[in-house]
Amino acid sequence: MTMRGTGLTGARLGAALLAATITAGAAEAATLRVGVQADAGTMDPQAQNIQTTLTLHAMVFDALVTRDRQLKLAPGLATRWELVNPTTWRFHLRPGVRFHGGEAFGADDVKFSIERAKAASSQFQIFVAKIKEVVVVDDLTVDLVTDGPDPLVPDKLTYIFVMDRGWAEQHSVREPQNLRTRQETHTALNANGTGPFILRTREPDSRTVLERNGSYWTPIEGNVTRVEWRPIANDPTRISALLSRELDLVIDVPTQDVARLQRDQNLRVERADEFRTIFFGFDLKNEQLKYGQPGGGNPFRDRRVREAVSRAIDIASIQRATMRGLATPTGQLLAPGNVGYDPALDARLPYDQAAARRLLQEAGVPQGFAFTLDCPNDRYVNDEQVCQAVTAMLNQVGFNVSLNLMPRARYFPKLWERDTSMFMMGFNSPYFDGMYALETLHMTRADPEGIFNYSLYSNPEIDAMIRAARDETDLARRETLMKAAWKRVTEERIYIPLYHQVLVWAMRTNVVAPLRPDNWLEIRWVKVN
Repeated sequence: MTMRGTGLTGARLGAALLAATITAGAAEAATLRVGVQADAGTMDPQAQNIQTTLTLHAMVFDALVTRDRQLKLAPGLATRWELVNPTTWRFHLRPGVRFHGGEAFGADDVKFSIERAKAASSQFQIFVAKIKEVVVVDDLTVDLVTDGPDPLVPDKLTYIFVMDRGWAEQHSVREPQNLRTRQETHTALNANGTGPFILRTREPDSRTVLERNGSYWTPIEGNVTRVEWRPIANDPTRISALLSRELDLVIDVPTQDVARLQRDQNLRVERADEFRTIFFGFDLKNEQLKYGQPGGGNPFRDRRVREAVSRAIDIASIQRATMRGLATPTGQLLAPGNVGYDPALDARLPYDQAAARRLLQEAGVPQGFAFTLDCPNDRYVNDEQVCQAVTAMLNQVGFNVSLNLMPRARYFPKLWERDTSMFMMGFNSPYFDGMYALETLHMTRADPEGIFNYSLYSNPEIDAMIRAARDETDLARRETLMKAAWKRVTEERIYIPLYHQVLVWAMRTNVVAPLRPDNWLEIRWVKVN
């Protein structure tokens, strides 16, 4: 299905594009062709919380708060904000901003967007869960009243993109697209934001074209006037497109191609430690594994079995051979640089096949057991190869693992339904704080708490520890409580962390694209010389 236009009239769109050309000024119009492994799942800004989707949305939409080059909070659609009292944040909105369709931006749009993010079909509930009321003070002022103190409200709002309320109501999209039911709505292919680029053409899994918004509310550092977003799932095809000058930037570089691309004088390779951790999870609720040995119960509920899985994985081999050095092994499901990170937890259990077998014997499954491992084959760097390697390692200590590989379009809906016995996942800390992973991955599922707890793990004591840290307003005390919670969940082996990814982007030498550790392509900073 192809989308042409965005609901803008021809005159408005033409004027916007003309203005974009004029705004470029001394900098010549420049097209940036971006190659990615997988496409955004929708254009609905409150439907899918996945990094690839967010990156594309950030070109079309704005949030109240953004980040500068040092990743510090910076004004977006809000010029400033302050804490009026312990449970009320006041945001002062930017005057004169208009949506791509020409509609004026105001407080009603902010209220609508935050309330929309609370809907059952939204994957952004966790960011606004503590906001119990949005009060419109006037057209350029909103108060966010929280259910208890929440010092991270400005950080969380960097992920809530603002929609035009009238446009949403006109197109019957008051609630986010429901991806669980594969719902098709106007927002699947259309968008009307205030962002630096206007959506022109949307061809899912093929090409998305964006044009510069010449009426953008602030000067843009970069000179890109047109973006062509090109999802290419096949690694060799994606890299060949870069080498043949069909692409200018690839933000999903296969590890096996890094050395070759570094030798190419026409290319520049950038790398950075990512805030994303790759790990395995298990069904920890059901008494019988759905995809396991019939009548064999659910051995994963025994902590010793989970530890056996960890000890059976030769992470050094995966780092060296599969990831070619572009991974940092870890024992904690939180990357350095995040609040709550504890280096004492970052050492993995030693690789020890004999210990793994002993643990299985102690757990009453000396011969191991059969189960299915679900993995994506187009979401994380070398995800398929890593899962193949881990399958072989687990089978060596007595497990009988069947590997089930699938594209991300089928994989994540399967996880969302908790239709899995063991799975691979990668997790980023969106606002550089370990509370996000504690709340969404480890708490008993009661959306938005535990919204990504695909294991359905539940421990009231751990829930209480996480809530105590979350609700603490003294930042030093909060970090101490958070580290205690991280120590507990790490020792429980709820998940088996593997490594933190190393980001690698490859671009033509005339492209300057700053690489952020959260893998966010900030289009406003990109230059094509």
